[in-house]
Amino acid sequence: MGTEIKLDYAFVADYAQVIDNKLTVVGASYTYVFTDVFPSTHMLSVAGRLRAPEGIDTVPLRIEVVPPNEAYTIGVDMELDHGPHVRPYDGKVGLLFAITMQVPLIAPGLYEVFLYVEGEQVRRLAFEAQAIEQHK
Repeated sequence: MGTEIKLDYAFVADYAQVIDNKLTVVGASYTYVFTDVFPSTHMLSVAGRLRAPEGIDTVPLRIEVVPPNEAYTIGVDMELDHGPHVRPYDGKVGLLFAITMQVPLIAPGLYEVFLYVEGEQVRRLAFEAQAIEQHK
């Protein structure tokens, strides 16, 4: 990743959306998901902000979700750019992102979310999926 591009923050959430260069998030930074049965599915949002030089055109971002035992990989690629509401500050811009995807919960265990900027891994997030009866 270019030394001038930094990941300020990133998290998993129940819901996240970027509108007018503002990030709206509900249920952020959880570490556990409970389900009645395996397999099932889970709607997952991944959101955050990159700080980049004001003159940059686009920044490639990849988000990957990997379940226990690496049974599959779900990958989403996007290009972050200056939208009409992005305003420079101190020679930099904040590039917000939010992506929502349906993740198959194939088994109990640790699900990892990896973020890559310009092909370099910059963050690992994770949550544990458990059967609801284990939570009682």
